[in-house]
Amino acid sequence: MKLAWVAAVTFLVGMPTLAMAGEKVDMSELTCKQFLADQEGLLPIAFWIDGYLSHQSGNSVIDVDELVANVKKVAEQCASEPDKKVMELLPEDE
Repeated sequence: MKLAWVAAVTFLVGMPTLAMAGEKVDMSELTCKQFLADQEGLLPIAFWIDGYLSHQSGNSVIDVDELVANVKKVAEQCASEPDKKVMELLPEDE
């Protein structure tokens, strides 16, 4: 039930931003500068990053504290390297 609620909120919150933008986001090309500039689009991207990392680790549990920590870590790295691609900052599959 909790998972369904989180998914619904994510969809509803993220939908206006994505719909208004009218474009698809290629995460392999998203730069840190773009990531940090789109404050309204941070939530969908945060959930995408969490899903990507969860897939890498095989973890199917949504841990909000871990999600926030992962996104903060990426945002901190992005702040010091704005031209780097976000995907380059994510941990490799171990």
